[in-house]
Amino acid sequence: MGGFPEQWIIGCVRKGWLDFSDHAKCRMIERTIDKEQVIECILRGKVIELQTQFDDIHVLFQEPTTGRPEIYVIVAAAYPFPLVVSVCRTIDEVWEYHNGYLKRRKRK
Repeated sequence: MGGFPEQWIIGCVRKGWLDFSDHAKCRMIERTIDKEQVIECILRGKVIELQTQFDDIHVLFQEPTTGRPEIYVIVAAAYPFPLVVSVCRTIDEVWEYHNGYLKRRKRK
């Protein structure tokens, strides 16, 4: 995608500027996903979705992998620092995998 929100988030993370919501911290513990994996998703992963319905645009980054990604992170392009909103494991009922990208399944 390569737009402003994701580039701003990546630039901030490279400088060490990243906050985690309490919800994200709980999900990381619950799903055994560590901070390094989250940062790796943001810096080396692929953007799979932008959510523009919030005050701060939310960017979904899937983990960098040659196979089907198992995790993705939701990051708000918040000021002054990006905010990790949630950290998730990929669920087949929600996501399809096509050509290296997770794609949200259409609701029936």
